[in-house]
Amino acid sequence: MSHEQMQSLCEPIPPIPSRLLADRTAVIQKYPLRRPMSWRHSLIPRPLIRRLLPLISPSPSDTPSASFYRLYQFFVIDWTVQFRNELEYFWTQSQTDWALSALPDPYPNNKPKAGSDEALRYAIMAGLCYIMEKAYNRLIMRGLPRDAPAVVDDFEELRARPKRPEKVPTWAEVTVPLDEVMNIPDSEGNVPTDENADEDFLRFGVRVATPHWVLFE
Repeated sequence: MSHEQMQSLCEPIPPIPSRLLADRTAVIQKYPLRRPMSWRHSLIPRPLIRRLLPLISPSPSDTPSASFYRLYQFFVIDWTVQFRNELEYFWTQSQTDWALSALPDPYPNNKPKAGSDEALRYAIMAGLCYIMEKAYNRLIMRGLPRDAPAVVDDFEELRARPKRPEKVPTWAEVTVPLDEVMNIPDSEGNVPTDENADEDFLRFGVRVATPHWVLFE
């Protein structure tokens, strides 16, 4: 396992859904739309000396888990604009460690207990992996790889490249569905019926509307 993957494993896990839903404003204030690079970084506590000497200490780099945990929070509070921004940001990080299949397990050792708030958080995160796979592979199959340049001069050359679809991480594939279906309301408090709920989340026992994941429209 690379140093970057080890660092990503150490990222502090975000709040449980009920806490996020109880105070959506806290997330919005923590991650303002302006100056995203001021908060797009690892949340692993830094050594004291680096905190005391910020001018000579580089800012902490971002990690796949930190980005994924932000995406989870934006999804739970139904913040569509920021959800799409973070989904696109993760996509543009084309380093090997940022492959979707390499995303570290939020619970690498002890899995959440059935019926707990932590189990619901885990189920949501597993469902998010399938949304990411769907969104990214839509672009890949259209001929836009993750390492495409910001300005494309030759779309035909990009389309001719071998297509390497993203895959959900193993931990998401084997996540156990919740014993009882749990609801995640939208920003207006609405919950979809089973017929209208997103299938990628419903498979894990989470009833929630499909997020707007279409990128680069």
